[in-house]
Amino acid sequence: MRLTDRLYRSVEDIWMGYLQQPFVKELGDGTLDVEKFRFYMIQDYRYLLQYAKVFALGVVKTEEEGLMRRFACMVHDVLDGEMQVHKAYMSRLGITEEEVAKTPSALANQSYTSYMLDVAHKGGPLDILMAVLACAWSYQVIGEHHAAISGALEHPLYGEWVEGYASEAYRKSTQEIIDCVNLLSEGISAAEEAKLTEIFVTCSRYEQEFWEMAYHMTM
Repeated sequence: MRLTDRLYRSVEDIWMGYLQQPFVKELGDGTLDVEKFRFYMIQDYRYLLQYAKVFALGVVKTEEEGLMRRFACMVHDVLDGEMQVHKAYMSRLGITEEEVAKTPSALANQSYTSYMLDVAHKGGPLDILMAVLACAWSYQVIGEHHAAISGALEHPLYGEWVEGYASEAYRKSTQEIIDCVNLLSEGISAAEEAKLTEIFVTCSRYEQEFWEMAYHMTM
Protein backbone atom coordinates (compact mmCIF):
# COMPACT_ATOMS: atom_id res chain seq x y z
CA MET A 1 0.00 0.00 0.00
CA ARG A 2 1.34 3.41 -0.98
CA LEU A 3 1.63 6.27 1.49
CA THR A 4 -1.18 8.18 -0.21
CA ASP A 5 -3.50 5.17 0.21
CA ARG A 6 -2.85 5.24 3.95
CA LEU A 7 -3.25 9.01 4.01
CA TYR A 8 -6.65 8.74 2.33
CA ARG A 9 -7.80 6.25 4.93
CA SER A 10 -6.78 8.68 7.68
CA VAL A 11 -9.11 11.41 6.38
CA GLU A 12 -11.85 9.53 4.54
CA ASP A 13 -14.48 10.30 7.19
CA ILE A 14 -13.52 14.01 7.17
CA TRP A 15 -13.66 14.21 3.38
CA MET A 16 -17.00 12.40 3.13
CA GLY A 17 -18.22 14.91 5.69
CA TYR A 18 -17.43 17.73 3.24
CA LEU A 19 -20.16 16.38 0.96
CA GLN A 20 -22.72 16.92 3.73
CA GLN A 21 -21.59 20.45 4.62
CA PRO A 22 -24.23 22.98 3.49
CA PHE A 23 -21.94 24.98 1.18
CA VAL A 24 -20.64 21.94 -0.67
CA LYS A 25 -24.01 20.20 -0.81
CA GLU A 26 -25.90 23.26 -2.06
CA LEU A 27 -23.18 24.00 -4.62
CA GLY A 28 -23.73 20.52 -6.02
CA ASP A 29 -27.52 20.71 -6.20
CA GLY A 30 -27.46 24.30 -7.49
CA THR A 31 -29.30 25.92 -4.56
CA LEU A 32 -26.37 27.80 -3.01
CA ASP A 33 -27.01 31.49 -2.31
CA VAL A 34 -25.05 33.55 -4.83
CA GLU A 35 -23.81 35.93 -2.12
CA LYS A 36 -22.26 33.00 -0.26
CA PHE A 37 -20.54 31.90 -3.45
CA ARG A 38 -19.32 35.44 -4.07
CA PHE A 39 -17.85 35.56 -0.54
CA TYR A 40 -16.20 32.19 -1.14
CA MET A 41 -14.69 33.25 -4.47
CA ILE A 42 -12.96 36.27 -2.90
CA GLN A 43 -11.65 34.24 0.02
CA ASP A 44 -10.56 31.34 -2.16
CA TYR A 45 -8.76 33.68 -4.55
CA ARG A 46 -6.85 35.12 -1.60
CA TYR A 47 -6.16 31.58 -0.43
CA LEU A 48 -4.75 30.55 -3.81
CA LEU A 49 -2.25 33.41 -3.77
CA GLN A 50 -0.75 31.91 -0.60
CA TYR A 51 -1.20 28.34 -1.88
CA ALA A 52 0.99 29.19 -4.88
CA LYS A 53 3.71 30.45 -2.52
CA VAL A 54 3.76 27.07 -0.77
CA PHE A 55 4.51 25.35 -4.09
CA ALA A 56 7.12 28.01 -4.86
CA LEU A 57 8.93 27.15 -1.64
CA GLY A 58 9.26 23.66 -3.07
CA VAL A 59 11.51 25.11 -5.78
CA VAL A 60 13.59 26.79 -3.08
CA LYS A 61 13.83 23.71 -0.87
CA THR A 62 15.09 21.18 -3.44
CA GLU A 63 18.38 20.85 -5.30
CA GLU A 64 17.14 18.17 -7.70
CA GLU A 65 16.37 19.71 -11.09
CA GLY A 66 13.53 17.39 -12.02
CA LEU A 67 11.72 18.05 -8.77
CA MET A 68 12.32 21.78 -9.12
CA ARG A 69 10.61 21.66 -12.50
CA ARG A 70 7.70 19.75 -11.01
CA PHE A 71 7.19 22.37 -8.32
CA ALA A 72 7.51 25.14 -10.91
CA CYS A 73 4.81 23.46 -13.01
CA MET A 74 2.58 23.24 -9.94
CA VAL A 75 2.95 26.99 -9.39
CA HIS A 76 1.96 27.48 -13.04
CA ASP A 77 -1.08 25.20 -12.64
CA VAL A 78 -2.34 27.37 -9.77
CA LEU A 79 -1.57 30.83 -11.16
CA ASP A 80 -2.42 30.18 -14.82
CA GLY A 81 -4.93 27.37 -14.45
CA GLU A 82 -7.05 27.24 -11.33
CA MET A 83 -6.98 31.01 -10.78
CA GLN A 84 -8.21 31.66 -14.31
CA VAL A 85 -11.48 29.91 -13.45
CA HIS A 86 -11.74 32.19 -10.43
CA LYS A 87 -11.07 35.29 -12.52
CA ALA A 88 -13.82 34.33 -14.96
CA TYR A 89 -16.25 33.93 -12.07
CA MET A 90 -15.12 37.18 -10.49
CA SER A 91 -15.89 38.99 -13.72
CA ARG A 92 -19.38 37.47 -13.84
CA LEU A 93 -20.00 38.30 -10.18
CA GLY A 94 -18.75 41.87 -10.46
CA ILE A 95 -15.74 41.27 -8.22
CA THR A 96 -12.89 43.64 -9.04
CA GLU A 97 -9.19 43.18 -8.29
CA GLU A 98 -9.45 46.25 -6.07
CA GLU A 99 -12.20 44.59 -4.01
CA VAL A 100 -10.12 41.43 -3.61
CA ALA A 101 -7.09 43.47 -2.53
CA LYS A 102 -9.11 45.46 0.02
CA THR A 103 -10.96 42.47 1.46
CA PRO A 104 -9.10 40.94 4.42
CA SER A 105 -8.63 37.21 4.64
CA ALA A 106 -11.16 35.64 6.98
CA LEU A 107 -9.76 34.22 10.21
CA ALA A 108 -10.15 30.60 9.10
CA ASN A 109 -8.49 31.44 5.78
CA GLN A 110 -5.58 33.27 7.42
CA SER A 111 -5.05 30.48 9.94
CA TYR A 112 -5.04 27.80 7.24
CA THR A 113 -2.61 29.55 4.90
CA SER A 114 -0.33 30.56 7.77
CA TYR A 115 -0.16 26.91 8.83
CA MET A 116 0.71 25.74 5.31
CA LEU A 117 3.42 28.36 4.91
CA ASP A 118 4.85 27.53 8.33
CA VAL A 119 5.08 23.85 7.36
CA ALA A 120 6.72 24.80 4.07
CA HIS A 121 9.27 27.14 5.66
CA LYS A 122 10.25 24.64 8.35
CA GLY A 123 10.13 21.43 6.32
CA GLY A 124 11.43 19.92 3.11
CA PRO A 125 9.82 19.03 -0.23
CA LEU A 126 7.75 16.18 1.18
CA ASP A 127 6.33 18.36 3.97
CA ILE A 128 5.46 20.99 1.37
CA LEU A 129 3.59 18.47 -0.76
CA MET A 130 1.74 17.27 2.32
CA ALA A 131 0.63 20.84 3.08
CA VAL A 132 -1.05 21.21 -0.32
CA LEU A 133 -2.28 17.69 -1.01
CA ALA A 134 -5.43 17.80 1.12
CA CYS A 135 -6.76 20.82 -0.76
CA ALA A 136 -5.89 19.60 -4.24
CA TRP A 137 -7.07 16.05 -3.77
CA SER A 138 -10.27 16.74 -1.82
CA TYR A 139 -11.40 19.26 -4.45
CA GLN A 140 -11.05 16.52 -7.05
CA VAL A 141 -13.16 14.21 -4.88
CA ILE A 142 -15.84 16.89 -4.50
CA GLY A 143 -15.76 17.79 -8.19
CA GLU A 144 -16.14 14.18 -9.32
CA HIS A 145 -18.94 13.62 -6.81
CA HIS A 146 -20.82 16.70 -8.01
CA ALA A 147 -20.32 15.83 -11.68
CA ALA A 148 -22.42 12.71 -11.10
CA ILE A 149 -25.36 14.78 -9.79
CA SER A 150 -28.05 15.27 -12.42
CA GLY A 151 -27.90 18.80 -13.84
CA ALA A 152 -24.81 19.89 -11.87
CA LEU A 153 -22.57 20.28 -14.92
CA GLU A 154 -25.29 22.19 -16.76
CA HIS A 155 -26.02 24.65 -13.95
CA PRO A 156 -25.73 28.20 -15.37
CA LEU A 157 -23.55 29.45 -12.50
CA TYR A 158 -22.00 26.51 -10.66
CA GLY A 159 -21.57 24.13 -13.60
CA GLU A 160 -18.23 25.64 -14.57
CA TRP A 161 -16.89 25.14 -11.02
CA VAL A 162 -17.97 21.49 -11.02
CA GLU A 163 -16.57 20.89 -14.48
CA GLY A 164 -13.23 22.47 -13.57
CA TYR A 165 -12.60 20.26 -10.55
CA ALA A 166 -13.96 17.12 -12.24
CA SER A 167 -11.91 17.64 -15.40
CA GLU A 168 -9.19 15.37 -16.69
CA ALA A 169 -6.72 18.27 -16.61
CA TYR A 170 -7.37 18.84 -12.91
CA ARG A 171 -7.18 15.12 -12.18
CA LYS A 172 -3.77 15.00 -13.86
CA SER A 173 -2.46 17.94 -11.85
CA THR A 174 -3.60 16.26 -8.62
CA GLN A 175 -2.09 12.95 -9.70
CA GLU A 176 1.22 14.73 -10.22
CA ILE A 177 1.26 15.70 -6.55
CA ILE A 178 0.20 12.20 -5.46
CA ASP A 179 2.94 10.62 -7.57
CA CYS A 180 5.56 12.99 -6.14
CA VAL A 181 4.48 12.13 -2.58
CA ASN A 182 4.73 8.42 -3.22
CA LEU A 183 8.12 8.75 -4.89
CA LEU A 184 9.68 10.92 -2.20
CA SER A 185 8.21 8.88 0.66
CA GLU A 186 9.77 5.55 -0.33
CA GLY A 187 11.66 4.15 2.63
CA ILE A 188 10.67 6.82 5.17
CA SER A 189 10.52 5.90 8.86
CA ALA A 190 7.36 5.33 10.86
CA ALA A 191 8.06 8.54 12.77
CA GLU A 192 8.34 10.53 9.54
CA GLU A 193 5.10 9.04 8.23
CA ALA A 194 3.34 9.94 11.47
CA LYS A 195 4.50 13.56 11.11
CA LEU A 196 3.34 13.74 7.50
CA THR A 197 -0.02 12.20 8.39
CA GLU A 198 -0.51 14.82 11.10
CA ILE A 199 0.08 17.60 8.55
CA PHE A 200 -2.34 15.98 6.10
CA VAL A 201 -5.08 15.51 8.71
CA THR A 202 -4.62 19.06 10.02
CA CYS A 203 -4.98 20.52 6.53
CA SER A 204 -8.07 18.37 5.95
CA ARG A 205 -9.59 19.81 9.12
CA TYR A 206 -8.75 23.31 7.90
CA GLU A 207 -10.58 22.51 4.65
CA GLN A 208 -13.61 21.60 6.76
CA GLU A 209 -13.40 24.96 8.53
CA PHE A 210 -13.00 26.78 5.19
CA TRP A 211 -16.30 25.37 3.91
CA GLU A 212 -18.05 26.37 7.13
CA MET A 213 -16.53 29.86 6.93
CA ALA A 214 -17.77 30.24 3.36
CA TYR A 215 -21.33 29.16 4.11
CA HIS A 216 -21.72 31.42 7.12
CA MET A 217 -19.64 34.21 5.55
CA THR A 218 -17.63 34.42 8.75
CA MET A 219 -14.78 36.92 8.84
